[in-house]
Amino acid sequence: MALAPFFERVYGALGGHLAISRESLTLALENVTVGIRCGIKLSKNDIWIAELSTNLLARLYPRMAILGPRKHVSALRDLALEINPDIEFARNASDTTTICIGSATADGAIFPNASGWVARVNHKPSQHDGPPNPYAAGAAAALACAELFRRIFLKSRRERNVSLSLLNFDKKTGASLELADENIGEVLFVGVGAVGNAALWALSRDTSIQGRLWLVDDEDVALSNLQRYVLATHKDVGRSKVLLGQQILSETGLNVEPSHLTLDGFTKEQGPIDIPVTVVSVDNVDGRRSAQTLLPRLVVNGWTGEQALGASWHVLSRDAACLACLYHPHGQGSSAIEQAARALGLSHDRTAFLWVSRQPLSDEDIHIAATTLGVNESVLTPWRGKSLGDLYTDVVCGAVPLDVTGVGKIETVPLAHQSALAGILMAAELLKRTQPELTALSQPEPLVSWDDILRAPPTIWGKPRAREKGCICGDPDYQGVYRKKWGVTV
Repeated sequence: MALAPFFERVYGALGGHLAISRESLTLALENVTVGIRCGIKLSKNDIWIAELSTNLLARLYPRMAILGPRKHVSALRDLALEINPDIEFARNASDTTTICIGSATADGAIFPNASGWVARVNHKPSQHDGPPNPYAAGAAAALACAELFRRIFLKSRRERNVSLSLLNFDKKTGASLELADENIGEVLFVGVGAVGNAALWALSRDTSIQGRLWLVDDEDVALSNLQRYVLATHKDVGRSKVLLGQQILSETGLNVEPSHLTLDGFTKEQGPIDIPVTVVSVDNVDGRRSAQTLLPRLVVNGWTGEQALGASWHVLSRDAACLACLYHPHGQGSSAIEQAARALGLSHDRTAFLWVSRQPLSDEDIHIAATTLGVNESVLTPWRGKSLGDLYTDVVCGAVPLDVTGVGKIETVPLAHQSALAGILMAAELLKRTQPELTALSQPEPLVSWDDILRAPPTIWGKPRAREKGCICGDPDYQGVYRKKWGVTV
């Protein structure tokens, strides 16, 4: 069986969500073939759904059956091979593990489609020839892959049909609405990780969009990222994430400025930031709170949790939560150094020294960590000569999952379709909140979320959220700076 070269990261995602062993997961994947079946004539929405569905499935399943007209099959197979060069192609798949696109049919299959701003997942063939929209098409693909996942690993039965407007999260708003020429203005786009990748995937297919985008991320693509980065293929490993993002947007009307820096580094280099819109999807709380303290006029946020996903939008002059409210500290939490010391068994002083100096771990450090984690010392050999931060992030936080008995993972690696949907929702909110005609049709709540992706999608997505007591949005000084900066009344 052709397990992906990044299978350890795949196991980190599924092992955390399903409490499944590596051996059980391998066996489960050996016994399943997932299918993409394309109809004869595909609309632009259908093509986008086929592309993203194949993209997501190839990151998890080592065997696929891609069926339909030769030109579509060839393109989709090439895409799957770029992601997992060892993937196997079968002649057929079970109807219940197949996603049918366009006019394709199969008994018991999943049928995603999109029309305008409405994404649908049905369980019988259903044609909706509406305006092309990559946001709705991407959402339909992610929702279909999520149901396929639940069928295979949770043995769920056929679920209810889903019809979801990305404008206001009812069932039909915007189904006939075409994308108009859109200028999103100047946007600071912070974080080109899994959620950011999916947002850029959608934006790159919106040919009517214009504006200027600063892409800010200091990391390069790692092999483990291929588990859920929808822009990255095997050849992109080692490449700067911001340059990858710049390339994918090269055929849009967006002027892209890549910055291979952290947000802190970017602000120090640029000086006072007067970019009106910030889009943020970094993987840490401090980064999100820092993005809000820059006081942009609008903040759009995309996120994944252990079994959740969502997006939010924030304007400080509204009587609603700002982004910092969503991540407001309640009580004194443990610092990263304290968590690392506890998880790896090192003294606080030694942990603090290694964390700050980034000196390589000693043999004694490796020995203590292995004993604490309950693994053989040889298991940690790859981290000899690396920093404590690398070991802590890779092993304890689940970036490189190991079967450890001494400590549980602090976070569960999100699933590919989970991150993809979060990013697409984030991109949609960016467009909606910078285009007045779309804002008028959109939900008033600052937060939309799916709180348990191991269950069917919710019927209610929008969540009202009040300001947190003690947050910066209630501080007179911050309010005064915001008023002066943007000429609005708080």
